[in-house]
Amino acid sequence: MIVGFTVENFRSFRDETEVSFVSTARRDAPTHRLACPGTRHGVLPVLGVWGANASGKSNLLRAVGELKNLVEHSFTRLGAEAPIPWTPWRMRDDAEPTRIEVEFTVPAEESGAPVRHVLVVEWTAAGIAYEALYAWPLGTRRLLYERDADASPPFRPGRSLRQAGPAWQATRPNSLFLSAAAQFNHPQLLPVHRALTRGITVAAWDEAAPGSPFLFDPRSPLLQPENRPRLLKLMQAADLAVVDVELRPREDIRSALATMFRQAGEDGAKRAQRIEASPPPVELRLVHGPDETGETWTCPSELESDGTRKLLALLDTLLPVLDEGGLWVVDELDRSLHPDLCKAIVGLFTDPDTNSRGAQLLFATHSRDLLDGLRSDEVLLVDRDASGASRLTPASDYRRLRTRDSLQRAHRQGRIGGVPILAGLGAALSPGDDEARSSREHESPGRSPGLKARRR
Repeated sequence: MIVGFTVENFRSFRDETEVSFVSTARRDAPTHRLACPGTRHGVLPVLGVWGANASGKSNLLRAVGELKNLVEHSFTRLGAEAPIPWTPWRMRDDAEPTRIEVEFTVPAEESGAPVRHVLVVEWTAAGIAYEALYAWPLGTRRLLYERDADASPPFRPGRSLRQAGPAWQATRPNSLFLSAAAQFNHPQLLPVHRALTRGITVAAWDEAAPGSPFLFDPRSPLLQPENRPRLLKLMQAADLAVVDVELRPREDIRSALATMFRQAGEDGAKRAQRIEASPPPVELRLVHGPDETGETWTCPSELESDGTRKLLALLDTLLPVLDEGGLWVVDELDRSLHPDLCKAIVGLFTDPDTNSRGAQLLFATHSRDLLDGLRSDEVLLVDRDASGASRLTPASDYRRLRTRDSLQRAHRQGRIGGVPILAGLGAALSPGDDEARSSREHESPGRSPGLKARRR
């Protein structure tokens, strides 16, 4: 479970920006909350991000994926001297390190009760500048380890951390200690590693490019026999007139991929061998109908609509999250999907009957229709300031917006953040006319309660 995260000096977010899942005391619907130690009103199952194009809302979601990649792959996939992917504010080589801090829970090994943890990571392309992990096993903060590249010695284990030596000796400057410790099956840190890697799922539906076969890994939960009845129900509930699915292993695609990599040198040959040793990808085709004569027909996946393809790609990652819990991150949820279908997807998380495992959703959207199904503290608004830096404001900080109706009306009228300032496209294209500019007066949001205040 994610309690919140903070990002600083990452892409368009120059200043420290906090994203909090901690619920406010405000009484509003939907009422579903997730119990979490250290919070009075629980943790929200959903956060939606609204903003104009290029405001930075996608960068906020990318920060979560960037952290997951560092934890999961920095030790295993980066070469010994490879630079770390690094995208600071305005891409300055002399910039301060990017900083991401995430607060989350990990089930206790003995009882299974959630234990709060905080991971802090600072890095540049040259390596990890700072890393620290804290836990609250008995309600009191306990340092598990701290790593400071400028300190001597750089690694400081906490009193309760055991068997850290081998993992620390193997840790490179461009890898997280947490990533290295997981490869050594460290008994205390491996559950933390799993919580951040298996517990965060970033939906990458763009891989389903229009005009190409719709391919899945044969191990995909969407393809398993036990999930087929649920898949069909979901497709029928989405009004897609689907009565069955067909699965076709594509040996030809596996062979073509292996041939392509084999021609790319020694590293490519090794990857070609792994491809040939793995099962072939599976093409999923939908069976539509019946028509007026009772006949059904199978449609090649290349000819399915963009919305159908996106829905299938989303379901591939959505089902495991709802079954096991964790955070589901989706950018542009409303792209190619009907607003009512988007509402239904969000509703899966705000309904305790369909979200019994405490799953969470973080999504970005332009759709105002989705405001109708969320509380004000589940709505985040992103805007750019005069310097181009992204700034985030929770809608619950606007004290005059006490109801969802007033929130939607204010957003539609442009009185709060998260909407573009349009100057008239026609005037901008008219020859000889100066570009018209209009100003927008924001309602004062008042003082933000912040993550710590919300806990109180």
